[in-house]
Amino acid sequence: MNNNIKFLIPKDKKEISYIGFNLEEDNSTFAFPCQYFDDTKLTLQEKISTYKKEAKNILSLLKGIKKEYLYGGVNSELFQFHSMIWLIQDFIDHGYYNETEVVSDIKQNGKINWKKTIKNNSIFFNNNNIIYKEFVRDKAIINSSQILAQIYKACLKYSVERIGFILGVEKTEGSIFNIETCDKSYLNHHLNIELNSTFNDYKKSLINHLLSIINNQNSKIKNNGFSIYDNEFEYIFEYLINKTFGTENVKDFYNSYAYYIPERISASKLRPDTIMKYENTYYIIDAKYYNYGYTQNHRDLPQASSISKQISYNHYLQKSLPNGKNIKVKSIFLLPYSSKKEGEYLKYVGYAKQDNNNDENDKIAICLVDLKELVDTFILRNNNLTPKLLVKTITNGG
Repeated sequence: MNNNIKFLIPKDKKEISYIGFNLEEDNSTFAFPCQYFDDTKLTLQEKISTYKKEAKNILSLLKGIKKEYLYGGVNSELFQFHSMIWLIQDFIDHGYYNETEVVSDIKQNGKINWKKTIKNNSIFFNNNNIIYKEFVRDKAIINSSQILAQIYKACLKYSVERIGFILGVEKTEGSIFNIETCDKSYLNHHLNIELNSTFNDYKKSLINHLLSIINNQNSKIKNNGFSIYDNEFEYIFEYLINKTFGTENVKDFYNSYAYYIPERISASKLRPDTIMKYENTYYIIDAKYYNYGYTQNHRDLPQASSISKQISYNHYLQKSLPNGKNIKVKSIFLLPYSSKKEGEYLKYVGYAKQDNNNDENDKIAICLVDLKELVDTFILRNNNLTPKLLVKTITNGG
C-alpha cells in the first residue's frame, strides 16, 4: 500500500477526535467518520483507490460547507500540508515552473536593450540621425535543468505522491533531487540565495512554499477545509439531513417564547432541524449525530428532553398550520449508521414516546441513515435518499 499516507476507518467513535487530516499531529493520517464503509472485502489495489475517492468526497464536503478551504498558511506562517496544496494547485493553474534567465546579446531576435546598446556600442551620425553599429537585444533563456526548477519538480513530485489525489493529480515528472534522501542543507542554501536575490512576488511565494515542504514545517491548524473535530461534525450531519429531506424553510416554523416581567422580553426560539412535507403530512426531523447506529446501546439514544421537545413541537405545529386540523404532524429522529446491506440506506429501529400518552401522532420514529450515502447524496447529487423513501421506511417499519 502507498506508504505516504495512512487511512483510518474507526470502528468506534471513541477512537478519533477528528475527521479528515490530522493536522494537530501530522499530515500523513486521514480519518473517516466511524465505520464509514467496509473495506474488509477489498483487494489491496481496490483499497487504495477507494480510500482516495472517499477521502476526496469528505474533503469536498468540508470545503463546500465550512468555506475556510485555505491554500496558504495561518497568520502569515506556512505549513507543509498547505504548501503542498498550494504547489499542486499552482501546477494545475500554470504548469511546470521553468526558471527564466534574461541574457543579452547582439543577435537579430529579441527586444532591444537601449541602455546596454548606448553603453556598449560606438555610434555615428548620418544626416543628423544617430546610427548604432549593433543593437544589444535581450532574450529569455528557459532552461528546465536549472537548480530551482529541479527543486520545484522534486517538491511537486513529493506533494503529489502524498495528497495529489485531493486535487486530481496522480503523477508528475521526476527530478535530479529526492526530497527524502538528498542533502536538504544544500537545497535550503540555494533557495535562500534565490529568495534574497529576487524582487518577483510570485517567485518569493513559490520559494517560501518550497522551503516549507523541504523542511516539513508543521503546527496546529484549526478552522480549515481539511479536518474537523468529530463533535463538530454533528452540525454538518444536521445540514446534510436538511439538504436531503427538507422541503420547507425552517425559519417559517420557529416557535417563539417570551417572558413578561412585566413587559415582554423575547426568549430563545425553538428551532426545528428539518421540516419535510410529504403528501398531507408534515414531518419534524431531529438529526442526532449519536452513536446508537454503531453501538446499538440504548444509552446512545436521544434523551427524554429531546423526546419532550419533539412532542411539544408537534402540538405547536398542529395548531399553527393553516387548516391544521386536516393535516397530520409526525416526528422522526434520524441517526447515522453504516449499512451492511446493499441498497439499504435507511433503517427503522423503533420509536420513542411519552409514557401514559397513547396518541399515535406523538410517537417519534427512530430511523438510521447510512452516513456514506448521505454524503454521496450531497456530493454526487444522486437520488437514493428521498422524502418518499423515508416515509416508506418508517411506515413499513412502524
